[in-house]
Amino acid sequence: MAEVEEAKRHEINATKAENTNVSFTIWLPSQGVRDAVIVRLTKTLSSSSSSSVISNSKHYGSVPADEASAAARVIEEEAFSAASAADDDVDRRIETLGVYAKEISKRTLEMLKVRAAQVFVR
Repeated sequence: MAEVEEAKRHEINATKAENTNVSFTIWLPSQGVRDAVIVRLTKTLSSSSSSSVISNSKHYGSVPADEASAAARVIEEEAFSAASAADDDVDRRIETLGVYAKEISKRTLEMLKVRAAQVFVR
C-alpha cells in the first residue's frame, strides 16, 4: 500500500515538474511586442513633453501624430531587420535584443535630426 502511494506521489511530482517547465525566448519578439514598440515610439515622437526620453521638444520639437506613426513603423522595421541580420547564434539572442533597442534609438534620433533640419530650413 505504501508503495502505491509513493508511486502516486512521484507521478504527481513529475506532472507538476512538467507543468512548471517554463520556456521563453528573448529573440525573435512576437508581433504583439513589435506592435507595442511602435505604439510607444509613436507616443514618444508625438509627445510635446520635454521629459520625453527621445523627443525633447527643446531640441527637436514634437512630430505630428500621423507622421510619428509612419516614422515609428519604418524605424521599428529597419531596427528589426538590422538586429535579425546580427542574429547568427542562439546563445547571443540577448545581445541581438540589445542591437534591436540600440538601432531603434539611433534611427529615431537620426530621424529627429533630419526633420529638425528640414523644419529649420523652411
